[in-house]
This record gives sequence, C-alpha cells and structure tokens, in this order.
Amino acid sequence: MRYTKLSLSQKIINFIEMKRDKKKKNQPGEVGRFWRDGGYELIYDLPVTNDGLIVDAGGYKGEWSAGMISRYGCRIQIFEPVPEFFEYCQAYFRSNKLVQVNKSALGGSDRKTRLNLLDNSTSEYKGNDNDQKIDSDVIDVAKVFGENDLRVACFKLNIEGAEYEVLERMIETNKIILCDSLLIQFHRQPNDYEPRYRNIVSELRKTHTRSWCYEMVWEKWVRKSSDE
Repeated sequence: MRYTKLSLSQKIINFIEMKRDKKKKNQPGEVGRFWRDGGYELIYDLPVTNDGLIVDAGGYKGEWSAGMISRYGCRIQIFEPVPEFFEYCQAYFRSNKLVQVNKSALGGSDRKTRLNLLDNSTSEYKGNDNDQKIDSDVIDVAKVFGENDLRVACFKLNIEGAEYEVLERMIETNKIILCDSLLIQFHRQPNDYEPRYRNIVSELRKTHTRSWCYEMVWEKWVRKSSDE
C-alpha cells in the first residue's frame, strides 16, 4: 500500500483541527452532545434536492449556505442585516447565480430595529449600551413567502432571539406548511422566550415532526406527510 507523506504545514493544520474538534466535543451540556453526535453532519442532512430553495435567515459569512450548495446544488436566499457580513456574502457568492443575498432581517412585521453588534451573536435583544449599534430593516416573513406561497425545502433560522416572532408569524399565517423542513437555533432571549418556545413547539407538532433536538443549540423539524 502506498502512503502519501504529509507536509509539515498540513500536519500542523490537521493538529489544529483535531484540537478544535476535541474542544467542541468536550463542551458541557447540549453543545458538547451536539458536536459528539455529528455536529455539522446533522445540520447538512436535510430533505433538499438540487431544484429546491433554501431560506437562510442569519447568513453570517455564508458557511452553512456554501455547504448546502456544495452538497445539494440548491438555490438559496440569504437574509443578513449586518453590513459587514452582508458584503462578505455578496463578495463570496458574487459569481454564483444560485444565491441571492438580502441586506435585511426577517421578523413578524415590516419595521425598523437597532441591533447590537456582537459578531455572530448580533441581536436586538442581547447586549448593552456600550455595544456598537446599527439600524436595520426588518421584513415581514409572511411577505417573503408571498401570496404565491413560496415552497421552501429548508428554512434555517439563526437570528438571536428573533426566531420567536418569525415562527409565530409563520404559524399565524399558515405559511409554516410551505416549509419542507426547518433548522432552528432557539435562544434564551427575549425575556419571555420560555412560554413562547413552548407554544411554538406545540404548534409545530401539528404540521411537522421533530427529528432531533439539542435544546437551545439546534433542532430539526420535517413536514408531516398528508396521511400523518
């Protein structure tokens, strides 16, 4: 059997990646359990085909969307309100006609909001007066799915507390049935998140089945078939 000798730089990269992987898996609670059970493989294992459409709310730097395109060749709409990350995604996907990047947040209504800039934890609910802030447009999520009932293979939500109003609006307007799957990161914000989380889960169970759940880390829901 022939073996390829690794360069010193590749050995260093592999060592760093191994240390990072070990650190993730050794984290306490649900976060560590998520990484030990597969981590990225879990959030890429979705009912998506190459003619499917994904809505990525909270695109950040586009890593998840890039992985989905690589795996499925699907179309993607990214919503990212932070100018730095919006511009990063625009540049990253500049030559990719499968991707549309929108400089706005999703919410339960059309409105303006002020966000606290906290890198990948940027939020209107988290932070303090000393944080740098930006103003952002919020688009009613029901308008995104539209009067023509846009069918989505996966609706991914990682929006630092705004997922509650988005899902409540989707359920209220019955647009939730247009999502073949949902990949959701719930957060412990805003202050009334607990009863809202329980109500959303109760409503989602009417239309979708929860495939797995790492509480307040990630959870995956898949739409029920018509005979369920």
